[in-house]
Amino acid sequence: MEKWQDPQVIALWIGIALMLFFTILIFVIKIAHAGYKKMTEANLREAQTKLEHQKKLLETNLKAQEEERMRIASDLHDSLVGKLTTIRMQGQMGLPLNEIDRLLGESITEARRISHDLTPPLLEYTSLSELIDEQITPWQKKLEIDYNTDVRVEDNLPANIKIQVLRVLQELITNTIKHAEANTICINLRHTTQGLALIVKDNGKGFDTTVLKKGLGLHSLEMRMQYLNATYKVISAPGKGTKTIIAVSTKNV
Repeated sequence: MEKWQDPQVIALWIGIALMLFFTILIFVIKIAHAGYKKMTEANLREAQTKLEHQKKLLETNLKAQEEERMRIASDLHDSLVGKLTTIRMQGQMGLPLNEIDRLLGESITEARRISHDLTPPLLEYTSLSELIDEQITPWQKKLEIDYNTDVRVEDNLPANIKIQVLRVLQELITNTIKHAEANTICINLRHTTQGLALIVKDNGKGFDTTVLKKGLGLHSLEMRMQYLNATYKVISAPGKGTKTIIAVSTKNV
């Protein structure tokens, strides 16, 4: 009988083979467990990051709402209430009726402006291009605004889409006035069957987008982009102005 046919030798080789098999199996299980653990940890980190991001957007939304309330309260107190108080005082002093009528006219105009800022009239029945034109009119006293449209479809956008786009534009113009030191803004609206694109460009001082810490304005912009299921890109550099490109798909609207 050959040596390899010896039952003890065969048993030894079987034992070695089983040990090798179980060693490899344990090694594979450990690798799989480590990989699963890493994947689980990565998923947890991603979920945590998303949760923190959503929390930050919610905080930004609340701050934006609070600032909007403060701005409206300031407009009411400083502008409208101030004018009405002046009318009352001057009326008590015997101001001529034509002067009182003029001041009342200014107060009515101011009340309409505040109301328009809150919710533009006939929102559902006015096209987005017309709403933008109405919105930028008051700003033209402070800035030179070049507004161009390329509308190739009938405007059947829902009111909530229109108001969000208007709020985005309002924030971009406000940021330009506050921070950019610009004197010219170019606004381009393009609306086709594929969707709409809004491009806002200023000739201000610009900024380095790689080191920018997102302020309330950009967080608010991102929040509105999520609401619109839209994408945006901010292109800027020191001394070269700022361009913001916003794309909204309207296929499922």
